[in-house]
Amino acid sequence: MPAPVDPALPIRGQVTVIVTVLRDPRVAATLESLLQQTRLPDEVLVDDGGVTEVVRGIAERFHARDPRVKYLYAPGNIPESRNTAIAAATGEFVAFLDADEVAPPGWLEALLRPFADPSIGFTGGPTPGRPGTVRTIGARYYDAYLQRFYDTVARLRPHALPMGNSAWRKAAFDRVGPLDTTLYRRAASEDQEVADRVLRAGYRGLYVPEAWVQHDFSDLTVLRLLQKQRIYAEGGYVVWRRRGTTYEATGGRVLPYVALPVLVLAGLILILPVATRWVGELLTGLGAGGLVLLALLLTISGRREEARYPGLKFRALEIPRRWATLYGAFRGFLTYGWSGRRTPTRSSSGKP
Repeated sequence: MPAPVDPALPIRGQVTVIVTVLRDPRVAATLESLLQQTRLPDEVLVDDGGVTEVVRGIAERFHARDPRVKYLYAPGNIPESRNTAIAAATGEFVAFLDADEVAPPGWLEALLRPFADPSIGFTGGPTPGRPGTVRTIGARYYDAYLQRFYDTVARLRPHALPMGNSAWRKAAFDRVGPLDTTLYRRAASEDQEVADRVLRAGYRGLYVPEAWVQHDFSDLTVLRLLQKQRIYAEGGYVVWRRRGTTYEATGGRVLPYVALPVLVLAGLILILPVATRWVGELLTGLGAGGLVLLALLLTISGRREEARYPGLKFRALEIPRRWATLYGAFRGFLTYGWSGRRTPTRSSSGKP
């Protein structure tokens, strides 16, 4: 059994915070928050995945204030860029933040505290919406969805913790290897994949609810939420087929989101011939009525939890969100095959 962790025990060892950024000037607020930590990082790498003068200029201004802040040009997709940063990090621990996140003063201290237990390989915390940025219906629902996700899923399945608010024992990367760069390029799910490898290597992952950071959702609309979900699902599909691990809904829970639109589609097809019109009308009615009932049940259940998760009253958005997930998984299947290992074909431009 792991030894109990003394909350007053300081964590020995240096820590590098890697701030992943791609053409996002909001990184200035992220860096400002890191310089206000009760446990200051020993090194901050501004991990620039696509060089821009704006990001470089922000990093250089902060470097002039505090030499621990360093600009790192690390081109490539997310796992490629993060691998470059991990290799360059000098700390015994590496923590990750995204450029649209702001950390409260006690964030790093809370995230590092569990590492007093040598069995801990990584930790992670929640990412609630930053006040003033949760304005659209899409942002309000996603903020509620994420808070519920951390409470009900990530707390129990640490491999589901996003890397964008996490800390890792660097020795864990030395043992299992770098992030996988062969997954879906736009949203590789590299955090889920490497977490699974670290857990199988004998380390433990831990959800730290007090290690929260505020996430800027000012650019999140319903359409953008569905686009993000589709992209995540393509990467998640590859990890599921390669590693056999996922945290998305089980087949039984997904069934209504598949069966009901299939009934509607089949009904619309059967309406065309006169001989099967009555069957088509019946199936269309059953499918459409089922979708209305599903939306109503989701809304009722969301309203019951609205006090705890503000925004969950829009839970009927779970229907198109699940459709976006299924569509993304289908695209992943077409690109990578059932094994998840088929090499994507590339056009003359070099794009998959």
